[in-house]
Amino acid sequence: MTTDTETADGLQNETNHTETIISTRPAAEMTETEKKAERKLLRTRLKELNASPRSDYHREFEDAVQLTIEAWDVGAWTIREHELGEDPPRTDLIVVTGNGLPDNVKEVFGFFLFHNALEFKGPGDRLDWNTLRKVVGYGHFLIATAKKDENITAKNVTLSVFASEVNETEFAEMIESGTLTCTNIPGVYSVHGLTDLPFQVVIIGELEGEAYAAYRVLKKHAEVSDVELLLDKLEKADKGNDQNMMDRLHRILDLVEKKNPGTVANKIEEMKKMKSVFMDVLKPEIDVVVKDAVTTARADERDKTTRTIYFESVQDGQMQLNYAAQKSGMSTDQFRTEMTNHGYRVPQTV
Repeated sequence: MTTDTETADGLQNETNHTETIISTRPAAEMTETEKKAERKLLRTRLKELNASPRSDYHREFEDAVQLTIEAWDVGAWTIREHELGEDPPRTDLIVVTGNGLPDNVKEVFGFFLFHNALEFKGPGDRLDWNTLRKVVGYGHFLIATAKKDENITAKNVTLSVFASEVNETEFAEMIESGTLTCTNIPGVYSVHGLTDLPFQVVIIGELEGEAYAAYRVLKKHAEVSDVELLLDKLEKADKGNDQNMMDRLHRILDLVEKKNPGTVANKIEEMKKMKSVFMDVLKPEIDVVVKDAVTTARADERDKTTRTIYFESVQDGQMQLNYAAQKSGMSTDQFRTEMTNHGYRVPQTV
């Protein structure tokens, strides 16, 4: 029979900790073992600082519970202020829609409200029952701990899990039990029975359409066709001088190349070769266009030089205005206007 309350780490409450000094050394200089010990120490200290005073009925409630379970005489015990995981609960991403969604937003993101919690499960982190329960916890924790001015309520929060892999057995169980139901959007499943919040599961490998290429490549094996789409988008962003889009696409493609060596590099090389062949085929026509453009430019430059000479000659009284206009292929009024626009003085005539 256990009568002493245990702490979250399983130690007796009366245990004295000899290590109480929090290090000021830079984290980069510490070993993983030292970092782990430091995190444990900091969590313990933070827990002490955040703990409610034991005089507010909590201690007495514990005593009441202890009296009950001791009477059971089955070796039961209590754990005081049990930490739910080593780190504070954190959802991967929250999308705040601000002024609402545009009218053309549909499909995967069409059910978004004001605050939308997103959890991503990449390769190696398969979707299972515990994932769903954890995300439900995140959503309710988000609402329960929100400040009044944040306007986070059950009426404007949604939950989404984006998964690149699933536990096939558990996924089949979720479907069979009705916890997951298919929607009219390939890859998107509605979640039922676990929460009153709108909840969906998105299997990124099942998503269809060019708009989701950036999601589909976040699988263990990226499809070359999706890499092509992202490279095309990168080229357009480059031409449009959209630096933010370029940076994001570069990071995604760098990850794809790291996880799928040669996929991106080979595709870029292939596209370069295709462009080279394309340029060879069009070269004769391009040469004609360039030649015509150069000829036109040279002609324009000659005309500009000739007009300048005429403007100066008329201004200096060396040539009559009507004669210079005739030589320039202009009317007298047009020539006078051009002279004035270019800063030349038109002589007064009697």
